[in-house]
Amino acid sequence: MPENFNDYLKGYQKSLKQLFQDQSFQDNTDHKRGIPSSIMDQISTLSPSSVSIPESFGGRGSHPSEILSLLECTSYESLPLSLILGINGALFLEPLAKYGHETAKEETFKKFIENHSLGGLMITEPDHGTDALAMKTSWQKSDRGYTIEGQKHWAGLSGRADYWLMTAREKKSGTELKRDIDFFICDTSDPRQYVKPVEEFSNLGLYMIPYALNQVDVEVPSHHRLVPVKSGIRLMQDLLHRSRMRFPGMASGFIHRMLDEAVKHTQERFVSGKALNSYDQVQKRLSDLQADYTIASAFCRHSAGISSIENDLSGRSLEANIHKTVLSDMMQNASQSLLQLVGAKGYKLNHIAGRSVVDSRPFQIFEGSNDVIYQQVADQFIKHMNLMKEFDLYRALNTHPLTGKIADRLRKITNLSINPNMIQRKKVELGKILGRITSLEWTLDLEIAGYDPSLIKQALDSMTERIQALLGSFHGMNQSSYIPVALNRTAAWQDTLL
Repeated sequence: MPENFNDYLKGYQKSLKQLFQDQSFQDNTDHKRGIPSSIMDQISTLSPSSVSIPESFGGRGSHPSEILSLLECTSYESLPLSLILGINGALFLEPLAKYGHETAKEETFKKFIENHSLGGLMITEPDHGTDALAMKTSWQKSDRGYTIEGQKHWAGLSGRADYWLMTAREKKSGTELKRDIDFFICDTSDPRQYVKPVEEFSNLGLYMIPYALNQVDVEVPSHHRLVPVKSGIRLMQDLLHRSRMRFPGMASGFIHRMLDEAVKHTQERFVSGKALNSYDQVQKRLSDLQADYTIASAFCRHSAGISSIENDLSGRSLEANIHKTVLSDMMQNASQSLLQLVGAKGYKLNHIAGRSVVDSRPFQIFEGSNDVIYQQVADQFIKHMNLMKEFDLYRALNTHPLTGKIADRLRKITNLSINPNMIQRKKVELGKILGRITSLEWTLDLEIAGYDPSLIKQALDSMTERIQALLGSFHGMNQSSYIPVALNRTAAWQDTLL
């Protein structure tokens, strides 16, 4: 019987806090790339992987609420470490638990429990990022199982992970590949399954996590192929949507830390004889940070209720996309706000404000650029409008299952007509608006469940104001495009001088 989770989390949190307060640990993680094995070993002894492993294989049961709580606790101390655990859990252990062959699960989970292994996922290729379905990494059957060849890059934990989930398409003949995607387990302790990093990247942030260009030339046994319920593409959608629904854990802990750091600094810092937090603009920033922590908590509650591996999330792209985009925007905004409050001394790699700006920025990029995903959010909502034959935004919100409760509160500002054939930039803006409206729906759910009403009101007021600002931009008519300037044509201000 696993230890009571609340007791386990308290012990984990205490150990993690002590570790990150150690000066030698900070020296090893603030400026240096990667994470020393001795430090990772200390973290691994706390068994964070256990929350993503089924009880039948020695884990805690892969319960979403526990996974999210662990990520929240971790990201309060270290966003990069939380991302490592997120990669390890959502992108390897959870899909293995759901789709893995029983023999593979028994072999692999045992090593994660006993040897504190780490796993990751390889999808992205040098020529295929957003269009992952066009990947060129291929597989063929062999006497032993399957051979896989290709290149992958920007996989977190490159050269460090003990296991990989490798994506590839079946080779039909010559260079032609089948459309579907398959997933294979690579155990890097076997030389035939080792994925070789050929170029290490100097990533701007997230120093703790190694990234690289990887050459794939492996052979894996037949039971290392995941078994999809319907298709490999549906498996990938389920996997990635669940991963995006793990963002709330990382976001809530991170934003909470930004809030606490901001409150502490503005209480202790005096300007012109007054505490910094006595200034109205500072209170605005603190209030928005606190509101975003409440909203991130609402995302956590929503995710905990729907993202179990028992559920098929392949058809819940709208919710998953809203989790990813809105939360990653909130994370970056929180770090920027803290840096603005702290000022010059925060503009250092070894200060939490500066470090957080560069560490949170990739969340708006990986697993799909936010610009692309916001357009997808708008497209999905417009599809709902077409089905309902309703293009008044308020009435469409009122009939949508993700926004029905919040619609009346926003009636005055959403009483407008939507053109379903709007240009792309307007779809991106509409996606941002819809994502934030949905976040308020889940915030209302948090209030119904008993959360502090004053914090709920603050969150509703703060986000409503931001939605109004986005609507102002959405109403704008600017459709300007880049103007090519010929080499022999000057466009310099100096040419305007008499």
